[in-house]
Amino acid sequence: MEPAPCASSSSDESGSDSGDDTVPADPGTWQRRDVVRCVRWAARTFKVRAPRRHLLPRTGQQLLALDDAAWLQVCEGCSASARIFSAYVAHAHASATGRPPPAPLPEHQAAATSSPYPQPGNDTSLPGYALFIEIC
Repeated sequence: MEPAPCASSSSDESGSDSGDDTVPADPGTWQRRDVVRCVRWAARTFKVRAPRRHLLPRTGQQLLALDDAAWLQVCEGCSASARIFSAYVAHAHASATGRPPPAPLPEHQAAATSSPYPQPGNDTSLPGYALFIEIC
């Protein structure tokens, strides 16, 4: 299985991360360490505040099961962070399982239709790449 682009850096606050900076491509297979690493990566990549560890689910399956209200709670009321984390996890899961990607975030739908960049779902080699293009 190809790794997701979630990578932790040497500047992470936890010294317990091993030298392996990747997580499985499918969020459905993530364990606690993978959830934490990918949330940190997404926070840095999308420039949003990462949820505190104690608020995160313990597995990727639990992360995938979060609805909008639960994401908002995990992200301590920050709706922008909640939408971005939810969308990233959904896109990564869709890409890893061969399913069509979810719709772009509402605030990025107009940009996605007129964007000169590749459209979501066209590059499956980097789960989350299409989402990154939509958000940026």
